[in-house]
This record gives sequence, structure tokens and C-alpha cells, in this order.
Amino acid sequence: MQSGLKARIRSLRELLAKKFFDKKSRSGKVLDASRAKSVLFFRNDDKMGDTVVSTLFFREIKKKYPSIKVIVLCGRSNREIIRYNSNVDQIYETGKSFFRDILVFRELQRQNISLAVDFYPFRPRLKHMLMLRIIAPEFLIGFYKSSYNIYDFSIDVSFFRLHISKWYEHLLKILKIENPDLKYDITFTYKEESEALKLIKKCNAKYRIVLNPFAASKHRSFSYLKLKELIDIIENEIDCCVFVLCQQKNKKKIISLESDRTFVSSFESILKSAALIKCADVVITPDTSIVHIATAFNKKTVALYLNYSNTYERVDIIWAPNNPNAVQIFVDTKNNSLENDIKNISNDNVLEALRKLL
Repeated sequence: MQSGLKARIRSLRELLAKKFFDKKSRSGKVLDASRAKSVLFFRNDDKMGDTVVSTLFFREIKKKYPSIKVIVLCGRSNREIIRYNSNVDQIYETGKSFFRDILVFRELQRQNISLAVDFYPFRPRLKHMLMLRIIAPEFLIGFYKSSYNIYDFSIDVSFFRLHISKWYEHLLKILKIENPDLKYDITFTYKEESEALKLIKKCNAKYRIVLNPFAASKHRSFSYLKLKELIDIIENEIDCCVFVLCQQKNKKKIISLESDRTFVSSFESILKSAALIKCADVVITPDTSIVHIATAFNKKTVALYLNYSNTYERVDIIWAPNNPNAVQIFVDTKNNSLENDIKNISNDNVLEALRKLL
């Protein structure tokens, strides 16, 4: 009942957003990216994995149109992914407060943005539509927005069973960029790299395994017991050290796992974690942002996924590693006899995948 009420409230907000902030008719403008002086990318959803994949877009558009100014509107967390990206000219951050965000939108309005790309695939809500009306780019591209007149061009191809990079490849073709390089870019400084190397040097074993046990939901995250059992199995069977990634807030939960072969890394910056991943021999993770960071460095990866085989939107395909050195392992729900939870992926299957990769 509560979820139904939330859905109705969400639908009402979306209807109000369209009523108050959509335009009466579509502009009819024709896209000509070669004349654009600036391009704004909306990544204010604050999603790390999406931003990692987006780096291919920033690079490829700069290669084709080197004089264009690339601007990214992002959140506090995913800003770190592009902090040192040489293909991004300017970064704006949202999320501090509603009124601060309005000031950010006004500042972008004064930039007279030539072209803007909205990656948000769902029906926009009030604040999102207000943002678009304030910034008012000359030409706005969106995904699945054919019913909205504020968007000058809507990409309505069904991508829900294709990898996310294919979405961006299609968009690049619209901008007259053919045969793009779909590699991701992660850039960090000497400081991040030196801290990672300092931790890595503690390992006297043959292999260095980076293990990320946490994801956005509890069903995709390891419990303490699951994590401990997996580390014990790996260290008993493989000559390795295990470096466990976690946020500071989770460190107390797992710090007791530390030993002479297990190290808990609570780096406050995602770039420090990225630097540690770059030093690893293999990465294990149920979180797709870490999957994509590992892909950026072409790292051997064991990627753990829930079972999405019966859903229209194939998350396991959209957010697959896109990496020839990666192995995907899925929860085997066995006709719904098992809960669709990471805890139901056998540690033996993870160990088997590790052996194949190493």
C-alpha cells in the first residue's frame, strides 16, 4: 500500500513538472554539433558508474571538436571521477541545497550553453524540469523524452538490453562522430597513487586481490559473515593478500578482519580506491562503479550480479563489465527457490573464477 502511494505521488510530481515547466511546442531546431561552442552534460544524478562510462563521451567529443568547451554538472560524489579529467573544461556541483543549486543553474544560464545532453532516462520531476528551464541550452538532447517539448531531440531507441556504452555510441553518431573509442578514462594524481602503492607494498604474497563488498543496496552487499568466509577461502587456496575497499562509515564493521594478509582500505576518495585497483591483479565486486573502474584499467575482474533474466531492463547487460578480462557470476534463483541476494552466490564459484583468471 505504501509503495503504491509513493508511486502515485511520484506520478503526480512528474505531471506537475510537465505542466509547469515544459514548453507548448518543440522548437524545430536542427542539430549542428560542429557549430557548438559549448556542451553541457547532466550527470547530477551523482552516480559513479554512469560517470565512469561517460568519460568516453567527453574524450571522443573533444577529439572531434577540440575547440568545444566541455562542461559537466554533477553531484558531490561523482565529481571525484572527473576531477582531473583533461577532457572536461569546467565542473559544476549540485546537491548542497535547493537554493544553492538554483544559483548554480543561473550561472550555467549565463554561459549560454550551445548544446546539452541529459542522460536521465526517466520522466523528469519538478526540480529537474526547473533546472532545464533555467539553464535554457540552445539545443537539448534527451533519452526517451519524445513527449516533452523542452527537449529538441529525443533518442528513443530501446537500449534496455544493450550495454550502456552502446547508448553513448549511438549518441556520438548523432553528433557525427564515427567509430569512437569506447575505453573509459580514470585520472588521479601522484598523491592518490603513492598512497595506494604504500598500502600495496604491505603485501608479500604472489597476488594482490582488491575486494569491494559493498554496493548501493543491501541485497547486493556482503554481510560480515559472507565477507569473512570468502576471505578465508581465498587466502587458504591462493597465495595472495586481500585489500578490502570500504567507506569510513563501514570500517568499524569489518576492521576485525585485518591480518597480515588482509588489509581494510577506508580511502575517503574514490580516486584513491581507483589507484589501488590499478595496482591489483584481480578485483572482486558486486558494485558496478567498481566494475567500470576496473574496466578502465583492463583489470581481471570477478563481477557479482543479481539475477535479472526475467526483467525487461537487463541490468546485468546494461552494466556488464565490457571487459574481456572479466567474469560475471549471477545469483542462481533456481525458479525462485532462492532469494535474489548476493549472499546466495557460492563462495566456491568465486574461488573457481579467481583460479581461472589467475
